[in-house]
Amino acid sequence: MLASMDIAFYRYSLLNRGGDRMVLEYANYLAEKGHRVTLYSSVDETVFRVAPAIHCVRVPWPGRAGFLLWTGLHTLQHDITVIDIIHLAPLVRCRGRLVYFAQADDIEYYGRRWQRAMIDLLYRRFFRQNGICIAVYDHLTERFRLRYGATICHTVTNGIDLETFFFEPDPELITAKKGRRALFFMARGDRYRKGYDLALKVFDRLSETLGNDLELWVCGERLEKSYRFPVRHFGVVDDDRLRQILSSADILFYPSRHEGFGLFPLEAMACGCVVVTTDAVPYAREYNAIHTLDIGDAEGMADEIFRLVSSPEQLAAERKAGFGIARKFDLRISRRRFVEILKEISGESDANRN
Repeated sequence: MLASMDIAFYRYSLLNRGGDRMVLEYANYLAEKGHRVTLYSSVDETVFRVAPAIHCVRVPWPGRAGFLLWTGLHTLQHDITVIDIIHLAPLVRCRGRLVYFAQADDIEYYGRRWQRAMIDLLYRRFFRQNGICIAVYDHLTERFRLRYGATICHTVTNGIDLETFFFEPDPELITAKKGRRALFFMARGDRYRKGYDLALKVFDRLSETLGNDLELWVCGERLEKSYRFPVRHFGVVDDDRLRQILSSADILFYPSRHEGFGLFPLEAMACGCVVVTTDAVPYAREYNAIHTLDIGDAEGMADEIFRLVSSPEQLAAERKAGFGIARKFDLRISRRRFVEILKEISGESDANRN
């Protein structure tokens, strides 16, 4: 049996995005299983739980430039160091193995050709040196194999915590809707990538067609514009409150332009929301109960939401189907698989040192 591992997760920030959640889920699980876990970051503003057993290290040099400089000048003394953006691969120096936890194709964060070319070069360098990768879905693994000839690329499909996300509506929110349908939207960073501008176009259109039958519920950033339908702002909430809000809403609107996986639609379905999204979410087209539009098709998204609001029978049937879809993505399985792969990597590292 392998001894306990010494694992580090190294990232600039810990916020409230799906990627932050998955890093912390795996870090927490490793710590709770008796492994030594160190979490490096420069900015920590997360509402997600960090296990008490995790050793948190604040990178002391401020700003992104300070973080990168500190990274390049220090050697990390851990069996495995996990990064989740390819930008850090040439900078991080570590005694043990470096593992790239690929939660997205980082090229897709950029629109300018020279930026995309630079990220492509980082990927080519990493995989040319037989870099170790754990990807969150099969489409990423295959992309890296086909594009870069990646040879050590594992897949651990993301999962959701079904003990946190389940159907638990808030009676007060249900009553406050007064028979209207609630459309949920998460307004947060990465506005272009998450389709924020597309969402505003859709809201304008829905304001003209569903002003009396709809209300908009927003978590995260506040929308400044007003519409014919009511808008409720919840701000940044913890998981317990988010579960109640999603369970009381009817439709999740998720107009993303790019996703490595797309954790939030699954969490919403586990709470009873019917999802309207784009084919940026890699698993969306696999399920008829997920309403999937072409990326950028604001008119089509608005029309799809209009049809759902006008069809309570369809909403009820697809809510039930959504529960079944969400149960297929169980975080417990993901956690175990992630640890199994790290143990394999740690065992190979020990054998090489010996």
